[in-house]
Amino acid sequence: MVQSKRQQLDLFSPEFKKDPFPIFSYLRHHDPIYCHHAPYGARIWYITRHDDVAAVLKDNERFTKVPPHQWEEANREPAGVSAMINRNMLFADPPAHTRLRALVGQAFTPRRVEALAPRIAAITAALMDARRPAGQMDLIADFALPLPMQVIMELLGIPDGDRAPVYDWSKAIIAPGRHGITLKARKQRVSAFVDYLHTLFAARRQTPQDDLISALVAAEMDGDRLSEAELSSMVALLFVTGHETVVNLIGNGLLALLTHPDQWDRLRADTTLAEAAVEELLRYDGPVETSTTRWARTDLTLRGRQIAAGDVIRVVLTSANRDESRFSHPEALDIGRDGPPHLAFGLGIHYCLGAPLARLEGRLALQGLLTLPGLRPAVDPAGLTWQSGVIFRGVEAFPVCWDH
Repeated sequence: MVQSKRQQLDLFSPEFKKDPFPIFSYLRHHDPIYCHHAPYGARIWYITRHDDVAAVLKDNERFTKVPPHQWEEANREPAGVSAMINRNMLFADPPAHTRLRALVGQAFTPRRVEALAPRIAAITAALMDARRPAGQMDLIADFALPLPMQVIMELLGIPDGDRAPVYDWSKAIIAPGRHGITLKARKQRVSAFVDYLHTLFAARRQTPQDDLISALVAAEMDGDRLSEAELSSMVALLFVTGHETVVNLIGNGLLALLTHPDQWDRLRADTTLAEAAVEELLRYDGPVETSTTRWARTDLTLRGRQIAAGDVIRVVLTSANRDESRFSHPEALDIGRDGPPHLAFGLGIHYCLGAPLARLEGRLALQGLLTLPGLRPAVDPAGLTWQSGVIFRGVEAFPVCWDH
């Protein structure tokens, strides 16, 4: 029975993306180290139990973020688009990761994030005021997407007059498939984006300002600084992680709350629960389904499964966050939940550096949405279209309406 069920698994179909949790529950119970055979011959291992996910995330000896084709030449430059935007800590192992994280951490500080709160609240209020008279909006296009985009533009210090082309270029980095961008067009846009950033880096070196790009350019440790490639890659990473994650946190979060009206009413009655609600929403249906790719560094055994060097490893964060062995009644949404921490932002040395900013934006977004009286889905939630792909989890669009 297990074998026949395993043969039916399709981890890429639209039906699966709408509700992957029953499949993940099945895998946790029957096949927690699940091997998917990709059409091009690679073996991809899906890790679904909480303890196994946590163990892999913390194990930098057996699991690497560096693709196998670079193993033989440790200093080999990645090709194509990757060469322009992947020289960052997300795709590095120690000691390179340690160096990059230390330098970036000097610029992207908790204090800098906390100082953004009034501005994020103002942006949220402006977006709410612009849509309020209409009595309806697409939550994603009209609110969840422009909020973090404007925040990251201001945080980085992108001048007002440059934001339209920068946003257009950034689409080639942030889910290019969703925007129908061809490989050739993607390379052209990413190249234009990187060229623009190099010009901006030079301007900030000459005339520093109170923005993150100036801080990144100035970051120094024992005479070491970020290279031009590392600077542009870090900015690209911030665009992706500081944007797509927040869009899905807001979209998935509001969808969960509106389809659990008791929890939505509970939050409306006590808005001080917003911070706790964000944590529960991250656990219940987080914005990242699987972590970015890891590879087995050597042949190894995990729970009796033989994994070969070079095999792809995907740890399923959304499955780990609903593991019955870790969380009490994990299928229930409880914005007052008091339990162990979730893994929505990962664990170990690759824990999301932007987690404090995502939490802040999520909380202030929720508080803004609470000001819309009678907020409700404008369509049947069962008919929403979910993003394809294996990393991010979120809806393409989410029409909502309210009393006005």
